Amino acid sequence: MATMKDIAQAVGVSLTTVSNVIHGNYDRVSAATVQKIHDAIERMNYVPNMSARALVSHTSRIIAYIDTRSPQETYAGNGFVGVLLCGIENIVTQHGYFLMMRRGSDEETLRLMLNTWNPDGVIFKDCVPQGLVDFVRSQGKPCVTINTYFDDPTLIQVRASDYQGGRMATEHLLSLGHRDILFVGAVGCGFQNNDQRYAGHCDALCAAGIEPRKENLINSLHPFAADSAIAMGRSLASRGGFTAICVSGDQYAVAIMAGLHECGVRIPQDISIIGFDDVDIARMCNPPLTTIRQDGIGKGERAAEAVFALIAGESPDPKDFTLPVELVLRETTAPPKNT
Repeated sequence: MATMKDIAQAVGVSLTTVSNVIHGNYDRVSAATVQKIHDAIERMNYVPNMSARALVSHTSRIIAYIDTRSPQETYAGNGFVGVLLCGIENIVTQHGYFLMMRRGSDEETLRLMLNTWNPDGVIFKDCVPQGLVDFVRSQGKPCVTINTYFDDPTLIQVRASDYQGGRMATEHLLSLGHRDILFVGAVGCGFQNNDQRYAGHCDALCAAGIEPRKENLINSLHPFAADSAIAMGRSLASRGGFTAICVSGDQYAVAIMAGLHECGVRIPQDISIIGFDDVDIARMCNPPLTTIRQDGIGKGERAAEAVFALIAGESPDPKDFTLPVELVLRETTAPPKNT
């Protein structure tokens, strides 16, 4: 395996010059020499020794992404998580770092992982235990959370305008004439973004003079399973007493639609449905899903950018990390029948 010394001998430059180019320090190296070194690196299949670099720089060049969802839950059906991870990786790669991903919420296991790999920064997603956030910050490591609503004005928490999105979705259905509206989401389960969306939904109902009813809240199952969500749709088809459904996530909305379709329910002629996220499946289902769009790529990028700002010793304003949402009208919402 080629070493930096081999590269220096092949190009005819000093080891320091090769090191500067590998680490992106081009100030004292001519453009022609930089190109020669890069050509030699490619020709000789040079691979940097990351362990050695970490020892010298006292950094691991690893950013840890920890998702508190169950390790048994697959990402395969969750388009939004894939989009979010793309956003995070875009920024991590630009900085020459590596992304380490771990799922689960067992504090001891996660503490062991953090101590073993010593990431330079940590991004948590969803219902992370407060104790784990406190542990990471006590170690002096930059820490950012996604989809959380901790009462901590110093913690950078990247999220969508969840309350506004929930309210916007319900106001859309109300504007069409719906009054009996179900809400499907993981409410009261530690997923604070879902709690916020439900709060917006309830406030929209109250503003229209409609009292929210407990029986109209349907808690979605976690971890997500397509078969269970489709079965939920079949169950709702026989329930009656409602004309529209707000769903706090497109994957659930589409699965519920599939169950309704199996039972002969027409969308939106019989039941209107609106989702949240605007992932690809929302445009590809039949009919295409009306939804609340949040910027998944932007959310991931903002979280990673915040981590690197903290690594650089900067102090971003935590108030600047709530991203806007917007209503996307497609074909799954319409006025209720007989109006």
